[in-house]
Amino acid sequence: MENLLIKNAKLRNREEVVDILVSDGKIVSIGEGLKLDTDKVFDAYGNLVTPTFVDTHLHIDKAYTAFYGRSSKEETLEESIKIMHDSKRNYTVEDVQKRAERAIKESVKFGVTKIRGHVDIDTIGGLTALEGCLKAKEATKDIADVQLVAFAQEGIFRDPGTEELMYTAMDMGADVVGGMPAAEWMMDESRKHVDLVFEIAKKYDADIDMHIDQTKDPLAQSLEYTALKSIKEDYKGRVTGGHCTSLAYQDDAHAKKVVELLKLADFNVCVNPQVLAIMGVDSEPRTRGLTRVRELVEAGVNVATAQDTICDGFHLYGTGDPLDYGLLMAYQAQYNSTSSAKIIYDMITFNSAKIMRLSDYGIKVGNTADFNIIFAKNESEALRTRPGRLVFRKGKLIAKYEKEGIFVN
Repeated sequence: MENLLIKNAKLRNREEVVDILVSDGKIVSIGEGLKLDTDKVFDAYGNLVTPTFVDTHLHIDKAYTAFYGRSSKEETLEESIKIMHDSKRNYTVEDVQKRAERAIKESVKFGVTKIRGHVDIDTIGGLTALEGCLKAKEATKDIADVQLVAFAQEGIFRDPGTEELMYTAMDMGADVVGGMPAAEWMMDESRKHVDLVFEIAKKYDADIDMHIDQTKDPLAQSLEYTALKSIKEDYKGRVTGGHCTSLAYQDDAHAKKVVELLKLADFNVCVNPQVLAIMGVDSEPRTRGLTRVRELVEAGVNVATAQDTICDGFHLYGTGDPLDYGLLMAYQAQYNSTSSAKIIYDMITFNSAKIMRLSDYGIKVGNTADFNIIFAKNESEALRTRPGRLVFRKGKLIAKYEKEGIFVN
């Protein structure tokens, strides 16, 4: 029986510091003055101890494809998709596996041990990316739980042959069904795209996670169509929309109606501020690229934030650190108080865990001991400094991220 004791931990929901006792990978006690006769004792010195970070939107197949640079004239979403075509044509299983493993390990270093990886399924790269990511998932299973999304980046009807590949991807071991309705030429085909995603998901009893209305077109309505279908198909709570940017360009009356529908559908929205902020050149005044984050949060819709991409044809930058993209979300959504910093922190922990439907999540007795010691005293300080941290999975220390001057009492 392996035991572990974390002393002087600051939990987010308690004023006093506590000790956390772990046995065989499970949290068995939380309280003051706990004792353990072992050398596996870590003193948190009153710093934050929070559940493992969760990244629900990470394109692990594309990661680091721009490691040697990214050339772009327009710097738009459409151009970024084209930039990736050449990369995908040259994919090998070994190459994808190597880059995907690196993306997972880099994320773990920052305290992310739950990842939903979106993997392109199309006639350009075929199933090579999925094969590589499945191997990466297996190779990293001791340090991270990874769900893989079969993602039709190029559309389904616009890219004939993708429909069959999507079914094959699920047979191969993809966990979640994805799509991108806006990739289709016509609204009718966008709706058929959504219908097919639901058809595949129901066949495999899989959740749905689509890039929805990642466009400035105020007439795009895939989001509300998907939300309504979630209700009709008894898929409430099992559907996530990534980006959902068209909502920001719609008039207030229509947007309010959509937000109400999303709440009724128990819909999840994942907003990715780094990519949205940098991809899409506007005339002045420039837009932030985000959906209506504050309205969604205030309405009670589950909103998460995620990395999206790391150094690829869409986004030259990115580290995989949730405190990086969480901080940018605070700026973009204009959350500037101690209390609203807690909203941001929820987006990279509990809200993201809800998207992945993690039942064994959080620091409470009986749960698996997946948590981080964050060397900051509160959420806003963690976001401000993005400090060093210790990463624990199933009660074992698996990673350290050190920053000079952070590890002090």
